[in-house]
Amino acid sequence: NSEFFQFVDLINNIESSLGTPVQTAVKREDEQEFAKLNGQNLMFCEDAARRIHNGLTAQNFPDFRAKVSHYESLHAHDAVSMTSKGVPGGLSW
Repeated sequence: NSEFFQFVDLINNIESSLGTPVQTAVKREDEQEFAKLNGQNLMFCEDAARRIHNGLTAQNFPDFRAKVSHYESLHAHDAVSMTSKGVPGGLSW
């Protein structure tokens, strides 16, 4: 139904923008292939936020706000980047 927001379209747009699927958990047998795929598509979280911003803008989303987090396992801090479309009175930070 076109009157409802299509979350699958949003997920597909973001994954396409990033060039890799979004994974919250990876089975052990899939871990090496997933790591290889990500290793061929290196980026900082700022790059990921920029790609998401460009992808959502290209798809004519009227407004958006996105936060990209990289949860560090080697450092005492996480990396975070945020972006928004910047519509006056909209969803900016």
